[in-house]
Amino acid sequence: GIEANAGAEAQNLRLKEGSLAYPLAPLRVEPPSAPLNVVWLVAESLRFDMLDPQIMPRLWDFSNDALRLEKHFSGGNLTQMGVFSMFYGLYGNNWFPMHAARRAPVLMDVLQQQHYQFSLNTSQRFTYPAFDKTIFANMRPQDMHALEAGAPPWQRDAQNIDDILSFIDRRDPARPFMSYMFFESTHAPYDFPQEAAIARPYLENFNYLTADFGRDIRQIKNRYINAARHVDGQIGRVVDHLKAKGLLDKTIVIVLGDHGEEFMERGRWGHSAEFNRYQTGTPGVIRVPGQAPRVVTGISSHLDIPATLMPLLGVKNPPADYSQGTDLLAADFHRDYAVAADWNRIAYLGDDFKVSFPINALGAVRNEATDGDDRPLADSSGVYRAIRSAMLEIMANLTRFSRYQT
Repeated sequence: GIEANAGAEAQNLRLKEGSLAYPLAPLRVEPPSAPLNVVWLVAESLRFDMLDPQIMPRLWDFSNDALRLEKHFSGGNLTQMGVFSMFYGLYGNNWFPMHAARRAPVLMDVLQQQHYQFSLNTSQRFTYPAFDKTIFANMRPQDMHALEAGAPPWQRDAQNIDDILSFIDRRDPARPFMSYMFFESTHAPYDFPQEAAIARPYLENFNYLTADFGRDIRQIKNRYINAARHVDGQIGRVVDHLKAKGLLDKTIVIVLGDHGEEFMERGRWGHSAEFNRYQTGTPGVIRVPGQAPRVVTGISSHLDIPATLMPLLGVKNPPADYSQGTDLLAADFHRDYAVAADWNRIAYLGDDFKVSFPINALGAVRNEATDGDDRPLADSSGVYRAIRSAMLEIMANLTRFSRYQT
């Protein structure tokens, strides 16, 4: 097992490949008599504060009739770990054994077993990161639709939504469906049509290799806000279509960012570098038919998504059998902290502290402890004592679903 010395700042959680133990117990499933459809919308780099009535009015209105997660964290600070965590409900380090084994998430297994029809759409690609060999490993090629070239991203996003709405209309109404969409407009350089330009002035030509971030960050962020406004309109189209077809009350709708995006609030631009809230915090909106609208103001995580969906699909196992998350719909839902990963590190994200630890040799180079507002701590020695029990929990969780040798 992993040796735990919670006081050591150079925490060593180095992992070697192991064999999978996923799920921990066979799933016990009683398929629902009236299965719900699933519409799953993910926007690239969409950070938490874009869910604002001025910026994304359609999503804001929708969130008032849904579960709105106000302190929601991705399971990573880059696309791969972010999308992985929301489908598997597992820490990002599990990407490596899942990818090696070509093991899809049990959530997708259950949808397939219940004869769902699929339209999986992206304005990026399914091959990099290798979601075709992880999340969607067992999907039929004809159900996977990637528009990664040609038209600008905002047009590809709109085209993908056209295609999803068409799929909904053409499907077999006797069977449930699942549609997935990955929006690219909100990825740098932040792409949008003129009618979505609500924030001005914006940088006309944003080349992030040559940009002067100190000078232009406000105009660059305005591009991003405009791109978020465009994505909002596309989300609105989906909601309107479900309503018009009488499907909204038969469909679970999920809206998330894969991770956040920082605009120099803590000294950096972009994502994948830090675990601060700007790079890891995303909107979280989940509407489940029959559930009263609710706002969760405490911490929630992408890790909680499968634990929330699986019971709705008739899975009777406790979430701990297949995930590191908790059911968001539980009356007593509470999280003391979230966990996010990148390639080489894992991070504890709490209200008072954020602390990262290495999971391999490369990760040992840079580990940080910040306060709850993402500002560096002059003295971090007390932090490790304060979060000792959480660290031990995280270490145990790192290897729960894969039998590693250390």
